[in-house]
Amino acid sequence: METRCLDLLQQLGTLVRHCVETLSELLGAPAEDQDGLIRELEQFEQQATDLHHAVLTHLRTSYVNPLPREDLYTFSRLLNDAVAELAGAGDLMVSTSAAGISRRAAEQLEMLGRQSEMTNDALGKLQHPDDLEDAWLQMIRLGRRARRTHRAWLGEIADLSRASTILRHRAVAEQLLTAVDSLHAVADHLGRVLVKES
Repeated sequence: METRCLDLLQQLGTLVRHCVETLSELLGAPAEDQDGLIRELEQFEQQATDLHHAVLTHLRTSYVNPLPREDLYTFSRLLNDAVAELAGAGDLMVSTSAAGISRRAAEQLEMLGRQSEMTNDALGKLQHPDDLEDAWLQMIRLGRRARRTHRAWLGEIADLSRASTILRHRAVAEQLLTAVDSLHAVADHLGRVLVKES
């Protein structure tokens, strides 16, 4: 059975993790290092687009895949979206002044890192769906925890004094939540696959 598509998906998942690691560095980086980290994020975004294109090309030319083509394409699209959202978060962090961002950002990035690790692990086991139910449940729980962190963060943001500061901090929080939602959507689609393949 052709497994190249699964390899491409895992490479996309690895890029998600690299983006999270770079954003974590960005939170504590001095101003002179921030441009280099933003360039890294831009490179990851370009690589993700290239990998997503490679998935599409592969699916159009392959005959035997471990899962239906539509499912593999959906996983690829959602992972590509997650990379794009994380790359966008870097720009917003820099414009907000990364040093002044709430510790909730670090919490959210930690959960995104765990989401990305579990996602990558699940992608590596797509040929064996019976082994994935526990991973699916943990991924769903992580997404819910990330949403709770987001709500707590919004509460802190509401206590800031200047409207412009509130808007900038909220933009960072919402951008990271969008990345959380992309990975949560991967977990949701994994659940659909498990139901179909059972």
